[in-house]
Amino acid sequence: METENLISVDPLLSEEFVSFEEFCTENAGRELSYFEMVIGNPLEMDSMTLAFTMKHMLRFSRELQDLLLKSLDGGSTPDLPAILGIKGIQLDKNYATSVRDVIFAFRECSDPDTSCKLVRALQLMTMTRERQKVKLNLSESYLPPDEGWTSEDYGDDENVMAAVRSVEDTHWTETEER
Repeated sequence: METENLISVDPLLSEEFVSFEEFCTENAGRELSYFEMVIGNPLEMDSMTLAFTMKHMLRFSRELQDLLLKSLDGGSTPDLPAILGIKGIQLDKNYATSVRDVIFAFRECSDPDTSCKLVRALQLMTMTRERQKVKLNLSESYLPPDEGWTSEDYGDDENVMAAVRSVEDTHWTETEER
């Protein structure tokens, strides 16, 4: 897709999405155990946990995906009643009752900050599904430091530093370090 046609994602949402991708990679295969926690107290969960547990349990209509994609630039985030009003969410039949209970808990919540977590989870799911249509806007703060590892990072233990170097770059030698 051409760069000018990509949807530029808000910097905060971009960083959250990168964290979400890392979270998904680290916890792959544990979706159902996390979902059990979500079922127990959905309103206490963060948007990444919600998105991670339900990403394979929900399908979105094209209309809903387009609405969520348009909201990624940070301009205007749709509220949960508007999203649910589209009726563009299809639930996995095996988990429909539990997922419906989670969604209804957010729908019935009067706190907009809490219901916003489900909206953000839906945005993260949409970004995962439509990755080729979005352009992340990562700030420089996300980049690793230029100066590299410091003694504080490895507790002044040279053996730990050598282990870190061997993992980072298998071609690292002590002569290059000097």
